[in-house]
Amino acid sequence: MCAGVATMSALCLSLLLACQPVVFARGYAQEDAAASWHPNEVSYDETEVKGGRSNQQSWSYTLSDALGPPNWPIVAPACGGQFQSPININTSRALRVNRKVPLEIVGLQNRPICITAENEGYSVKFTPKWGFRTRPMMRGGPLKTAYFFEQMHFHWGPNNTEGSEHRINGQQFPLEVHLVFYNRLYGSLAEAAGEVDGLAVVGFFYDVVPGSSSFSLNSWSNFLPQVRQPGAKFEISPIRSFSLQDVVGAMGWSYYSYDGSLTTPPCLETVNWIVSNKRLSATELDMSRLRSLITKQGKQMVLNYRSPQPQNTRRVFFY
Repeated sequence: MCAGVATMSALCLSLLLACQPVVFARGYAQEDAAASWHPNEVSYDETEVKGGRSNQQSWSYTLSDALGPPNWPIVAPACGGQFQSPININTSRALRVNRKVPLEIVGLQNRPICITAENEGYSVKFTPKWGFRTRPMMRGGPLKTAYFFEQMHFHWGPNNTEGSEHRINGQQFPLEVHLVFYNRLYGSLAEAAGEVDGLAVVGFFYDVVPGSSSFSLNSWSNFLPQVRQPGAKFEISPIRSFSLQDVVGAMGWSYYSYDGSLTTPPCLETVNWIVSNKRLSATELDMSRLRSLITKQGKQMVLNYRSPQPQNTRRVFFY
C-alpha cells in the first residue's frame, strides 16, 4: 500500500489486496454440453489473477520449455481458444468506421496519489492509487460503456527489431505498452476479467531513438533499477508520480479495434482491444533498463511477448 494513505475498498493498488474471491465462468444454454463448452468456462480463483494477468509462474515465454507458449492451454484452457491475442493487423483488411463517438480518456492528466512499480517476474507493472473521483475513465469509440484505468505493463524483446505483441502488416516494434481498463459496471478488475465485456486494453508501440544510451524520455523508466529483482516493489511518491498523459501524450490518434484476450495465462477472451496508430518514443537507456530486469528463474528479462494468434472469424475495425 502507499505510505500515509488509508486503504479505500475496490479502488486498490492490486487485485490481491482489494478483492474477494470470485469464480469466472460463463454458461451457454445448449442441449449438447460438449458443443457448448468454451475455454473460459473454467474456475479461476481471484488469487490466481493479478492485474488482469496470471499470478502463477507455471508458464514461460520460452518456446522450448514444456510450458512455453504452444503449451499454455495446459496451464489455462482459454489459451487454446479461437479469439486469442495478440494478432497481426492487416491494415488493408480493416473495416473503416467513420461515424462514431470519439474515444476519450477522462482524467488523462490526473496524477495519482502514488504508484507501485512491481517486477512480476515476467514483466514490469505500474499500478497507481487514486484519490476520490480522480481515476481516469475511458469511453466512446468501440466501447459501449465506460472503463476505469487499473494498471500498465510492458512487452519487449532482446533487440530493437522485435518485442511488441501486436504487429502491423507483419512489422514488429521493440516495445509495446498495455494500458489496462475494466468495465465500470463491475466492482474491480478481478470481477470484470471473466465477463465478456469486462476489459479494455489500449496498446501503443514504441520506436527507439538512435544513439540514446545516456538519457531517458520516459518517467516510468527511472524506477526500473529499483525493481530489478523478481518480486521487487517500489513505491513512487506523489511528488514523483506521473499521469497517463505523461506516458502516452494527448488523445486524438487513430486506432484499430478488435475482440480478443489477455495475452498471458489465463488468456481470458474478455478484452476489447484498442491498438493505437500513434508511435511513442523510447531511448536505448530505457530499453537497457527493461532488459536488465530479472525473471523469477534468475535470468535477464529480454523477451516477454506472445506471438500473433490466428484472427479466425474476427473483424478488425479502423477508427
